[in-house]
Order: sequence, then structure tokens, then C-alpha cells
Amino acid sequence: MNHRRQQLSAAHMARGFSLLELTLVLVIIGILIAAAGVAIGSAGERAKVKVTRASLATIKQQLTAYNLEYSAYPPSLSTLITAKFLEDKKLKDAWARDFIYDSRGRSREQPFILISAGNDGTPGNEDDIDVWTMDK
Repeated sequence: MNHRRQQLSAAHMARGFSLLELTLVLVIIGILIAAAGVAIGSAGERAKVKVTRASLATIKQQLTAYNLEYSAYPPSLSTLITAKFLEDKKLKDAWARDFIYDSRGRSREQPFILISAGNDGTPGNEDDIDVWTMDK
């Protein structure tokens, strides 16, 4: 009788996984993939913000250099390209949108306006990246 019980137990174990067990494993794998996707997506967004900030800092530096040479800020960012202060590829943010620039600044401390509209592309909201406040 003991030998028969061992055979039944071995047959029961050899039959494989039940549909419920397979479904549970697939659900767990799906949750892990979704969590990884969210983590990767937010890392990509942080990288775009970082690249945009670096571009803004470079443009700000070149605007200052232009001002030192010509005693005025250029009327447009494209002037920095024609005057050989920047390469053309530097005039877009990480979302491939033009920067917002105005040579008439807000104050003496902010002599020009230089902004990226951020991820949503709409200027004037919380995801904007302003060259004067991005490091605060």
C-alpha cells in the first residue's frame, strides 16, 4: 500500500502546473515589467530635463559672450549661429522644441528671457525650465 501511495504522489507531482499557478506567475511577471517600464520612463524624462538645463547654460554663456563683444544681446538666438557663437543643433530643447528667447529681460539681474517650455510644450506652467531659476 505504501508503494502505491508513492506512485500516486509521484504522478500527481509530474502532471505540471495548474492553470491558476500559471496565471499567477504571468500576473507577477506583468507587474514586474510594468514597474520596470515606469522606472525607465521617469529616468528618460529626468535625462531630458538634465540635457535641456545643460543646453540652457551653454546658450546663456554664449549670450553673455555675445553681449561682451557687441554690447547688446542678440535680437534672436539664430544670431548666435550666424555670429559663430553656437552650432545650429544647440537651439532646441531635449523635446526638439525651440527655446523661448527675448532679448528684453525682466530686470537688470535677468537681462534676457531664456526658457524651455518643458515636457508638455506649453509655456507658463510648472514644468518650464527657466535659465534664471533652474538651479534654485
